[in-house]
Amino acid sequence: MGRLIGVSASFLKPGLVGGAEHMLRNLVRGLAQAANPEDRLLLLGGPAWPQVNGSAAVQWIDGAPKRNHFVEAWSYVRRYLPQLDAVLLPNYFTPPVRARRARIVTVIHDLKYLHLPDTVSLQKRLWLRAAHELTLRLADAVVVISHFVREDLLRAYGARWDEKVHVIPNPISWDRFDEGQPGPNFRLPQGRYVLSVAAQYQHKNLETLIRAFALLLKRSAYKDVSLVLAGQLSTNLVGIAQRPDIQGLITTLDLERSVHVTGYISDRDVGMYYRKAAAFIFPSLFEGCGMPAVEALGFGLPVITTRCAALPESTRRLAYYVDDALDEHELAAAMATVLDDRNAHLPSAAAVHELRDFYSVEAVGAQYYTLLTCS
Repeated sequence: MGRLIGVSASFLKPGLVGGAEHMLRNLVRGLAQAANPEDRLLLLGGPAWPQVNGSAAVQWIDGAPKRNHFVEAWSYVRRYLPQLDAVLLPNYFTPPVRARRARIVTVIHDLKYLHLPDTVSLQKRLWLRAAHELTLRLADAVVVISHFVREDLLRAYGARWDEKVHVIPNPISWDRFDEGQPGPNFRLPQGRYVLSVAAQYQHKNLETLIRAFALLLKRSAYKDVSLVLAGQLSTNLVGIAQRPDIQGLITTLDLERSVHVTGYISDRDVGMYYRKAAAFIFPSLFEGCGMPAVEALGFGLPVITTRCAALPESTRRLAYYVDDALDEHELAAAMATVLDDRNAHLPSAAAVHELRDFYSVEAVGAQYYTLLTCS
């Protein structure tokens, strides 16, 4: 008899929650492929999904009232837990429930609220701490997405949780960027361009990047270079305390002709930008993983990023790293260095292959399936 595995998806708001959306969509694909044909995956809440191909059947469950997504997740878990063999909670919150037979696995992505408290409201910081502590007590297993996050978690909440915390990387699908017809508003810049893919959260450090790019353009050798900022606008994001004024800074620095802000765009459009970019830059101040930098490496691009948090680990030491993420002069110099000798900073074909294998939805899905089904 097959297993019934629930996956909480009530937190999903397409285009509004950053990389957590792609992580979960990729993971469901990987789980469906890793599971046995007799198994079934129940997607608990969230928007309707397109067909997911794999060995296991995937069913979307809708029916809970559309309330606060944590309350909604609690409602789903309480309702379906008696039927489930396992449940995956991919967004750090483990609902307290009394009677259960299901194995509970919860993902904690990072502890950004401790490192960059100004980016999160006091109320959210208190909630995150309480939710993390509850998860460490209630979940049968806790997944973190890098060794950096594991060390951070145990340092913050205690080494007594050591055996419960497992490192599994985020699954990354390069297939979702498959070539096809771009969207009606898609435009490639003329000439060379540097690409950055990030929702406009404060910690993505896009304001420093824009200032660095303004410095780069002052050098005659780079007058033909453009900067493409692909990702959801700050005004459309949910759950953030600070909203950087990206467009205002671009106007102030007179960069409207050289900096292209796309807002949220389709996967195919993002893929087109990846394939044609001269270089990729990801100047984030804090990441538990940093999926776009990994995606860019998987496309064989030279990548510039920072030494902050998990980024050296997640990029497997294949990028060009800046030491001071807030120094626009260092960022400008990094872009110049990579553009001047692009070939010297390309990841090797072997390194790209190994990176793709490590982050593949199949490999990561299999690790999650093992953790969900072990007794």
